[in-house]
Amino acid sequence: MAKPFRRVTRPDADAVTLCLAETDGATSGEVKLADGRLFSTTGVLPIAQAFGIAVHVANESGREIVVIDPHNLWKPSWGTLSA
Repeated sequence: MAKPFRRVTRPDADAVTLCLAETDGATSGEVKLADGRLFSTTGVLPIAQAFGIAVHVANESGREIVVIDPHNLWKPSWGTLSA
């Protein structure tokens, strides 16, 4: 069973942060990673691309994926999103 994703309200320096948004009626995503005290970002991407990058980076680095989802765009088919 896949590990649940965790909902957060701000980027987590120890995790891969996936930020969900809605752009032109479609769900989009942005991946943020900490580099010391600064965060780098992919910029806004289609959700499938952002989700794929987040999963790949998390798998390669052994980090957890956390999700910022202020508009409740998360779909259950993507996995479990816990508080």
